[in-house]
Amino acid sequence: MLRRSMILTTLGALVLASAAATPAQAAEEETYYLALGDSLAAGAQPVGEGNAVVATNEGYADQLYAKLKESDPNLRLVKLGCVGETAKSFVYGGVCGYDGAGSQLGAARNFLRKNGAKVKYLTISIGAQEVYGCITPTGADTGCMLKGLASAGLYMPQVVGGIKLAASARTRLMGMNWYNPAVAAWLLSDDGKNQAKQSQLLSGTLNLKMKVNYGAWGFKLADVCADWRCDDWTEDTPFNWPRNVWDLMTRTWMPNVIGNWLPKAHGYGYIADTFAKVSS
Repeated sequence: MLRRSMILTTLGALVLASAAATPAQAAEEETYYLALGDSLAAGAQPVGEGNAVVATNEGYADQLYAKLKESDPNLRLVKLGCVGETAKSFVYGGVCGYDGAGSQLGAARNFLRKNGAKVKYLTISIGAQEVYGCITPTGADTGCMLKGLASAGLYMPQVVGGIKLAASARTRLMGMNWYNPAVAAWLLSDDGKNQAKQSQLLSGTLNLKMKVNYGAWGFKLADVCADWRCDDWTEDTPFNWPRNVWDLMTRTWMPNVIGNWLPKAHGYGYIADTFAKVSS
């Protein structure tokens, strides 16, 4: 009887120990996907009152998270993306507020340092907001775009370098280039066609800056430009629009809300797919 009692006592202790360890083990296994950046990172769409632009849960970060979570059920999404964020405000703040930090970069670095290798994935979309404001319903302001390019080129190294220096070597770092909404000017007139092609030259310069900065700091490039066929002027789509114009108009709010270049939910899905290709 004594031996049986000892066995039961030991088994009971093991069961209790196992039950007590479960929450701690679950916490240890928890990992993170940190989403950083601008309106695209926030999943912004013009779905607020009066077509106001608001953050949604249909952005590329949300859709990429759903894909990643399928093979990693303990993964958690942390979104710091800010509607209207530029590369400059990402570094110095001024658009969105963050607890314990004066900027999104500060908040990101705090999170990365606190969680280390538990941050399994990190994505960022930044730098294009500088030139998005140069796009109007009547075309693209190339002078404005040139100023935006200069600003993005100045602050991108601080953005990407600041993240890299705070991140664990095990964190998968990914950044995206842009799809250039200004090609929509092609639809306006002959002058618009010239504007559209000029804008693509400028966006190519911006994407090159992004490629260089991401590559220098070990980020994988999600080539959204290629997926959205932004350099392809082949006129073989319905209505004989160029392929880049067709993809833009069928994936964004531009046909529905004048001047709004943000993706619809399925447009964000294409961006999520592009990130997914470089996430493994």
